[in-house]
Amino acid sequence: MKGASKLKIPGGKLISIKLEYSSTIDDIQILGDFFLHPEESLQKIEKGLVGMPVRSGKVAMEQRIKAIAEENGIEMMGITPQAICKAIEMAVQ
Repeated sequence: MKGASKLKIPGGKLISIKLEYSSTIDDIQILGDFFLHPEESLQKIEKGLVGMPVRSGKVAMEQRIKAIAEENGIEMMGITPQAICKAIEMAVQ
């Protein structure tokens, strides 16, 4: 199945999710007007979410994103793991 969502984050930033899923996330694209440093970090987060159960819950998904960020020294500006999870949840509904 395919899903998409757009979420306006407090502070005015926009996050957009496009995903393909079955019981797990098969492919995900995270877009928006936020910044990550280093720039190629977004692909690492997307890759790290592939294979995760779509109904794994916000806490597990947030922990996965936080772990990826810590392991790769990713700095998030204008976006949070919580916002990414909420947008994914919206895309699956």
